[in-house]
Amino acid sequence: MANKLMLRIITPERIVLEQEVEQVVARAVDGELSILPDHEPLLTALSIDVMRWQVDQKHQETAAVMGGIMEVNKNEVTVLSDLAELDTEIDEAAAHQDKSRLEAEKTQKLDKLDTYITEMGIAKSMARLKAVEYRRTRRGKVSQ
Repeated sequence: MANKLMLRIITPERIVLEQEVEQVVARAVDGELSILPDHEPLLTALSIDVMRWQVDQKHQETAAVMGGIMEVNKNEVTVLSDLAELDTEIDEAAAHQDKSRLEAEKTQKLDKLDTYITEMGIAKSMARLKAVEYRRTRRGKVSQ
């Protein structure tokens, strides 16, 4: 049997995930990358986006990760982020409301810093919605 990776997603409040996986796909600040067993050591900054991992050939899971860092070393992938949510934890309606509210607020902002902070909030809402969409797509494939 092929090697597996130990994936840990950790925030200041909790350990979001600790699971053996076959593959991890994440968006770093300089592009998407895929981590397989025996990957070279790596330390990279993550973008606000969805992280995906392959549990086995039939099961893929996702989480919205709000930036952070990812370290790969000796078949261990550790993600440290201020905020991360498994797709099953995300309230889709609340994410839509947050995105709509922030988009409306953005039009009112005059200060560049305020605009940037609002754009970061929109990006977080979009990452949550993207994770929910991945979950919905997986469910659709299972039921077909």
